Amino acid sequence: MLLPGPPDVRFLRRRALRRAALSIRLSVLGAIVLGSVFLIWRVAAGLPESQDDLHFPTSFEDVKSQSVKLQAYSKANFSRVFWLFNIVYVFKQTFSVPGSAIMNILGGVLYGFWAFPWVSLLTAIGSTFSYLLSQLLLGELVVERFAGGNLRSLRHRVERNREKGNLFYFLLFLRLFPFSPNWFLNIASPFVGVPIVSFFLSIFFGLMPYNYICVQAAATLSHLNSFADILSVGVLLKLLSISVLALVPALCGKQVVGWIRSRMGNSSVGGLGGDSGEDTKEGQA
Repeated sequence: MLLPGPPDVRFLRRRALRRAALSIRLSVLGAIVLGSVFLIWRVAAGLPESQDDLHFPTSFEDVKSQSVKLQAYSKANFSRVFWLFNIVYVFKQTFSVPGSAIMNILGGVLYGFWAFPWVSLLTAIGSTFSYLLSQLLLGELVVERFAGGNLRSLRHRVERNREKGNLFYFLLFLRLFPFSPNWFLNIASPFVGVPIVSFFLSIFFGLMPYNYICVQAAATLSHLNSFADILSVGVLLKLLSISVLALVPALCGKQVVGWIRSRMGNSSVGGLGGDSGEDTKEGQA
C-alpha cells in the first residue's frame, strides 16, 4: 500500500512507521523482562524464611559455602525451591544472562544426577524462548544492524549445509563447540533459516556434555577451588573432540551412504545372478 505524498515524504513516513513499530516491539520486550523479574521476586518472596544466612547463589563460592544448607532447605521446601530454580534458569537462558554454569552446579547440589537431563531440557526451552522473542520482537533488521557480518556468514553456512543435507549435524557442532557464542546463535537462528525443531533438538543434545560436566562437578565440590577447576584444559579438549565427531556425518555422510548403497547394490546384483544361474541349470536338466 502506497502512502500519499511525494516520494521523499513517503520515504520519511515509512521510516517513521518502522521506528514506531520497533519502539512498540522493544517496549513489549522490556515489559516481558520486567514481568519475568517480578515473577522471580514474587516466587522468591513466598519462600519461608531460613534460620541460616541463605541467599540465592551468584558465584561458585556461594554454591560451595552454602551447599549443605541449600540441600536441607530444598528438601524442606521442595516444590517452591524447584519452581524458583526453573524460573531463574529459563530466565537466564532466554535473556542470555551469564551464570548458566553456576545454575548447573546448583542443580547438581540440589537434585543430584537427575538435574542433568532436566537442565538440558531447561536450556533448550530458554534458548527457544530467545529464538521466538528475537523473531517476533527484535526483527532481522535489528540483529543485522548489530551483527551484520556474522549474520551473513552464518546464513551462508546454514544454506550450504542444508543443501548437503547436513544442517542438523552442523547445528549440533555449533552447540558442542565450547567457544560458540550461544547468545548470538539464539537470536540469529530465526533469520538464517534454522527451523525451530532442529534448533531445539540441537541445543538439547549439543549442550548435554557441558551440562553433564557442570552437574557432576557438584559431587566433588569440596575438592574444587574455582570454576576453572571444572572446565580445565583437559575437559575443553574433550569437548572439542566431541564437537569434531559431530562434524563427521556432515563431512563424510554422503560418502558413507554412497558406499553402503553400492555394497547393497552389488549384493542384490550378485543375488539375482545366482538365481538366474540356478534357473538355467534347472532348465537344462
